[in-house]
Amino acid sequence: MKRTLILLSALFFIACGGGNEADPKETSLDDQAQERIELITEMEETVAADKARQDVESRQRLLVAYADFANKFNQNSMTPEYLFRAGKLANEMGKSRRAIEYLTNLHDGFPNYEKRTEAAFLVGFIYENMLNDREMAQRAYEKVIEFYPESHWAGEAQASIELLYLTDEQKIAKFKKQNQQE
Repeated sequence: MKRTLILLSALFFIACGGGNEADPKETSLDDQAQERIELITEMEETVAADKARQDVESRQRLLVAYADFANKFNQNSMTPEYLFRAGKLANEMGKSRRAIEYLTNLHDGFPNYEKRTEAAFLVGFIYENMLNDREMAQRAYEKVIEFYPESHWAGEAQASIELLYLTDEQKIAKFKKQNQQE
């Protein structure tokens, strides 16, 4: 609990511009980003340690920290990674639409990010499995196939489309048939 209060206080002071003896104008953007990265790392450790408890407040604070970092330090090399993590965390927390926003912003805003294709696939996955919106899932999967036809994720998207409109019984029958052929 004490550590949580310290983290909250630190986040508050950083957000308000306090905690520095130096004039805030003298603190470089890189220094500010590094401070936030260290704070986020501590928050991630707290959330990981509390995984069994699923501490909603700690996870929500981490989600906010990811989003704030991405907004304030858009050009920082950690921004796409934090958007990716925010998307996954939001999805785990049941905030599916917010997860899609983070992943879409990552995909559209960071063309050189290594997990960009995975982020595009996850949008389809979330539409399919969390929001039960097969039409939007299919559109998202088709974009993965169109934009990244040679990727592993294009194959996953194609397989997902093939199963998208099948009932559970039809899926089971299909998997049984495939297992018999192997």
